[in-house]
Amino acid sequence: MPNIDRAAVGQGRGRATRLKITTAAAELVAELGWDAVTTRAVAARAGVNQALIHYHFESMDALLREAVVAALEETMAEAAGPLAHGSLAEALTGTVAAIEHIDPRSPAAILLAESLVRAVRDPRLAEPIVAGLREFRRMLADRVARAVADGDAPADLPPAAFSTFLAASLDGLLLHRIVDPDLDVAGALDILLRLVVVPAPARPGGPS
Repeated sequence: MPNIDRAAVGQGRGRATRLKITTAAAELVAELGWDAVTTRAVAARAGVNQALIHYHFESMDALLREAVVAALEETMAEAAGPLAHGSLAEALTGTVAAIEHIDPRSPAAILLAESLVRAVRDPRLAEPIVAGLREFRRMLADRVARAVADGDAPADLPPAAFSTFLAASLDGLLLHRIVDPDLDVAGALDILLRLVVVPAPARPGGPS
């Protein structure tokens, strides 16, 4: 019989259990709100004994912070996906289209809004969220810098400053969309595209 690494098996089960718990906690935050989530509710949703929650997490707040940050990282990775492809204008179009198609009542959307409000009051939750936002802006700045270098964006577009403006614009569209499903996302996209599309050179002999 092959040797079985029981420690590795145990670690794998532990990770799977931890994931079940954090997934259940994130779902409940979206459904009930942060302060209404209890150990009993998480255990019931995850299908585990309450004792396992206390074994894996030092407190309910620690569990909820880990659950929320993991869910937000997944949402951010999905949002950043379209930004890696095509021209900068195409990347923005794809990203804004994804925002437009978000269901404002979806657990992911509600969890985002709930988490940002909580982060204002909880520095330990704010810290990883701020780190993620900074990384997102850095990725945007690299993307803008590459577009400028390739002639795909105006040469005078400052990557760092524009990435801050762009991240704030995309976040704002997302949050407004959660509250107001009838938001004119297409109109906002048109304004963003005007900032990044390089004007075509004037034809010789054309109108001045």
